[in-house]
Amino acid sequence: MKARSIELPAELESLSVAAQFTDEVIRELLGNSPPPHLGYNIALAVSEALTNAVRHCHDGKNVWLGFSWDAQKVVITVDDQGRELNLEDIPEPDFEETAEGGYGVYIIRMLMDEVTVENFSGWKRLTMVKNLNKGNG
Repeated sequence: MKARSIELPAELESLSVAAQFTDEVIRELLGNSPPPHLGYNIALAVSEALTNAVRHCHDGKNVWLGFSWDAQKVVITVDDQGRELNLEDIPEPDFEETAEGGYGVYIIRMLMDEVTVENFSGWKRLTMVKNLNKGNG
C-alpha cells in the first residue's frame, strides 16, 4: 500500500496548498487518465473535509491530511484538534431552504463509499474510503 501525508496550519489559506497536494496524489494514484469524475469526486470530498477541519479546529493548531491506497481503494484521513463530531448527529441538509453552509458532510457521504469519525483525547479523525474498482467514479 502506498501512502503520502501532509501537515498544514489550520488556516483557510492552507486549503490551496492542500488542493495542490491532493491533485498530485490523485495523479500518482490514478495516472493521467482517471475514470470520469473519480479524481474530481475525491478532490471535492477532501476539500470539504479540510474546510470543516480548518473551520472547527482550535486556533494555532494544525491539520493532517493522509492518503493510502492500493489497486482496490484509497483511504483518506483528516486529523485535527477541533471539537468532537458524531456523524449521526448531522442531519441531511434541507434543500428547500437556501443556506450558505451545512452541505459538507452530505457531499462527502455522497461521494465516498465509507465515511467514519473517531474522537480520541482531543483529536478527531475523519476517514473516507473510495473503492477504485467500482468503475462509476
